[in-house]
Amino acid sequence: MAKLRSALLSFPLAVVWWHFCCAENSIDNPKCYAILRTRFRLIKGGILVQKRKSSPSKRRVTGKKITRKSSSIHKGLKDLSPERKLDILGISLTVLGLLLLISFITSQEGNITGAIVLLLYRIAGFGAFLFPLVCLVIGVWLIFRNEDRLPTISTGKLGGIILLFFNLLTWIHLLTGGGWDLAKAGGGGGYVGALFENLIVRAVGQVGAFVILIGWLLMAVALTIDTAIPDLLRGVKRAVTKTGKQVASQSSLLTQKGTVPKTEQKKTVEKTPVDLEGFTPITKVQRTKESGLKRRGRAGTEHGQTKAAEPLRSDKEESSVRIGLRAEQASPAWKLPEIADILNQASKNEGDATIDKERARIIEETLASFDAPGHVVEIHRGPTFTQFGVEPDLMQTRNGSTRVRVSKITALSDDLALALATQRIRIQAPVPGKHYIGIEVPNAEASLVTLREGMESSAFQKLNSPLKIMLGENVAGKPVAVDLRDMPHLLIAGTTGSGKSVCINAIISCLLMQRTPEEMRMVMIDPKRVELTGYNRIPHLLTPVIVDSEKVIGTLRWISREMDGRYHKFAEVGARNIQDYNKTQPVRLPYIVVIIDELQHLMTIAPDETERSFARLAQMARATGIHLIIATQRPSVNVITGVIKANFPARISFAVVSGVDSRVILDQVGAERLIGKGDMLFQAPNEPSPKRLQGVYLSEEEIQRLVHFWIRQAEELKAAAPSVGISQSMEKVFPLGEPVTEVPLFDSPSELDEDPLLQKAIDFIREEERASISMLQRKFRIGYTRAARLVDRMEELEIVGKPDSGSGVRPVLDFGDEEETE
Repeated sequence: MAKLRSALLSFPLAVVWWHFCCAENSIDNPKCYAILRTRFRLIKGGILVQKRKSSPSKRRVTGKKITRKSSSIHKGLKDLSPERKLDILGISLTVLGLLLLISFITSQEGNITGAIVLLLYRIAGFGAFLFPLVCLVIGVWLIFRNEDRLPTISTGKLGGIILLFFNLLTWIHLLTGGGWDLAKAGGGGGYVGALFENLIVRAVGQVGAFVILIGWLLMAVALTIDTAIPDLLRGVKRAVTKTGKQVASQSSLLTQKGTVPKTEQKKTVEKTPVDLEGFTPITKVQRTKESGLKRRGRAGTEHGQTKAAEPLRSDKEESSVRIGLRAEQASPAWKLPEIADILNQASKNEGDATIDKERARIIEETLASFDAPGHVVEIHRGPTFTQFGVEPDLMQTRNGSTRVRVSKITALSDDLALALATQRIRIQAPVPGKHYIGIEVPNAEASLVTLREGMESSAFQKLNSPLKIMLGENVAGKPVAVDLRDMPHLLIAGTTGSGKSVCINAIISCLLMQRTPEEMRMVMIDPKRVELTGYNRIPHLLTPVIVDSEKVIGTLRWISREMDGRYHKFAEVGARNIQDYNKTQPVRLPYIVVIIDELQHLMTIAPDETERSFARLAQMARATGIHLIIATQRPSVNVITGVIKANFPARISFAVVSGVDSRVILDQVGAERLIGKGDMLFQAPNEPSPKRLQGVYLSEEEIQRLVHFWIRQAEELKAAAPSVGISQSMEKVFPLGEPVTEVPLFDSPSELDEDPLLQKAIDFIREEERASISMLQRKFRIGYTRAARLVDRMEELEIVGKPDSGSGVRPVLDFGDEEETE
């Protein structure tokens, strides 16, 4: 950095000397180059300063006074606080910028300002106007600053800014005709632009100069904004496309406003006929008490539509044609959100290589002090931690040289953490596919990994999948994107504050950024009523977020019936999965993603039925396009049972309390040493061991922007109906953007399918003339939850009464017909 600073300071001074010494010489004169080269070397080496110093005799006479005076000034400046120094610097730069700006704009200039302005004109030409503006901006920022330190600018960005400035000066001088006379008069790009323009034109010609300058410009822009060239070109393309669409839409609106009056447009929309061909009308059915076990729907009346009569259908028919859109009527009005409009861009925090080298030295010394020598062969810096690859060394023993055992190094994790003065570290021994042990040390300053950064990466763009999700960055800082179809279900665990909820929101937002309601629907279950309720009223939801625990089992049964109905459809057309079906059929089936935030709550209420439903869906739902994402904050064996683990090969573990919890979720220890805040271990289905990632971060503001985008678009399309080409049957069953109250996915608990043991339990308690939960448990060998549900159901049917105080025994109120009892 010091060499770069000295070179930057010496270059304009060399140009000044060239101006005064070579102004009368031609560029073709070798004497001019010799003078310039000599002056540049003198300035860089500090020889000119040494020549201007006084003789030794004079220094002896006046040296004490000068030393005292300079030392007092230096001491006074040194005593100033950093805040005062920044204030003085800011005021000085602001005053200098104002003086130069006044001199540039008006003709009022003094001897000093006039000389400075003339010098800047001759050095940079028209680019001299940037100098006072830069001084003003930096000075004003220093005066009214809100931070305690100056912003850090990397060497690459600083070099890119300088290259961009020189490139613009060269372009100006080339397009204005060039020549040294123009530079001497203070026009064009000044002496700097004339120098580069003359060198490039003399080397490659006029046409080649344009090619070199374009490449130079691209390189300078890429260094300045710290973005890869392909990403830069894609961003420019998106901006141009978006601008073109906006201009086209505005012109079409102006054309419509100028040709068709508003009243006529309104009448045209109201008189547009609705094409209901190919769809079964939905009718309203009276629900009786005996047939309350079957769920029925009634269609809402919207936009003047009248209620039609729906014939009674079987469960198979009911679960088969509820979801779908006609391909020829697929609405082109659905628009996906722009990434730049929804998601925030985060700045990268570049690490210091000297810190990593110092830590590598400490690791090697610590291992050597415990008779486990090893040397660091690779260093991979991630966003929140750095992996040091340590290769065990050879040790001389009686039997010859032997390599240090891996277990001896892994046992020193606490000693290494103490030597590095950091929190818990994790040792991966060995790293899969490598010949070294990975020692993962937390960084002093963590970098923020944003969802936008991951979705704009090449790893995410190359993944061709309708359900691709962005998880985070690995130990090397590379983005990691996965396909939900390959998992095909995901299990997430982590304690409070570990980043589990942020991960769930990031997965949901990533899917909502890519898929419209025609392509993907969602079912969200949130018994805690905190994490997922903010997604209510988005058009992707089949029903509002389910917060009532009693309705969860009914929801899982509805999903199972939908899965069976889709398999019947596949069998009719000879399709193996949803991809084959959608390629051949006009009615496309959307993917369904089921998200459950807290598994522990469900396993506490109904463990048997919950486990059975999850096992069946996990085994069979993949081909039908139904995928499960389940999260829990208590990964115990009572919550994540063996049946659930066997059917969920893809798992994510955030920081947990102990190694026992880590073994439950990952079948190995390691998650207890994570540092939290998005630090995760991801176990892919096809990987032998989990990978450590830093999960993406998504703020509440970004989630609100995304939710409001879909709600606003759903309301606009609903207001424009029926001209929008949405399936009328789907619109009645699942109204876009509104709670599904007319046609719920499930009914109240009393209207669910009855337990097959209910009639046997009724007969049993009539024979015994009393009823209790423990009696049913012993008689039918069932659990407490099921027995309690049977007793509650019999109480609803007024067969048994309230329990006696203390005993829990209930009297039998209805003994049935006398013939049956006999």
